[in-house]
Amino acid sequence: MRLTAERQAGVAGIVAALLFGVGSAIWGLDMPEDGTPVAEVLDFYRDTDDRIVVGATLSLLSIAAFLWFGAAFRRVLADAEGSDVLATTAFGGLVLAMAAGIGAESINMAAALRSRDDDLSAELAQSLFETSQILGSAATGVGLGAFALATAAVALRTRAVLPRWIAVGTGVLGAALLSPLAHVNWVAGAALVLITGVISAALLRESAA
Repeated sequence: MRLTAERQAGVAGIVAALLFGVGSAIWGLDMPEDGTPVAEVLDFYRDTDDRIVVGATLSLLSIAAFLWFGAAFRRVLADAEGSDVLATTAFGGLVLAMAAGIGAESINMAAALRSRDDDLSAELAQSLFETSQILGSAATGVGLGAFALATAAVALRTRAVLPRWIAVGTGVLGAALLSPLAHVNWVAGAALVLITGVISAALLRESAA
């Protein structure tokens, strides 16, 4: 069976959301809150080093699937729009979010690996943790927000690609991701799984119909 752009985006998006969601859940549930004392951040890396490495590895693998999703979904948006301006904006936003994600996951993994050899000072642990949080929240939120808003604009203007209620919800979430709300350390990651999963499910349903 020939895989259309809609089906490719749907399959890749589901795979990406699952990999990222599972990878994040392996270690992220124990992640310290902003403002956690330095000693507790160091203990976090020492106590969860193995889980961080496994979870970050799955998250990094998910980025390949997210890029496949983005490339296929760009084609869907461009076909619906009759132009590639907003489609390229959406794709560029997703690539930006993935680039920030690579940085966040790599920094966390580096901190976890150093903690295994007791080669991680409390000050370095705090610095690596805070840098990864900025990349994984605010920086990722900017890219994901641009992706969501461009997607919603195409869907609402063309009345295609996504059901209206999903398009409206995607636009609202995109606007929220460009606000200070994205600075909360779990918001961008949860939004990434939610947006990708819902859009992918809608595309698979549409392609099946």
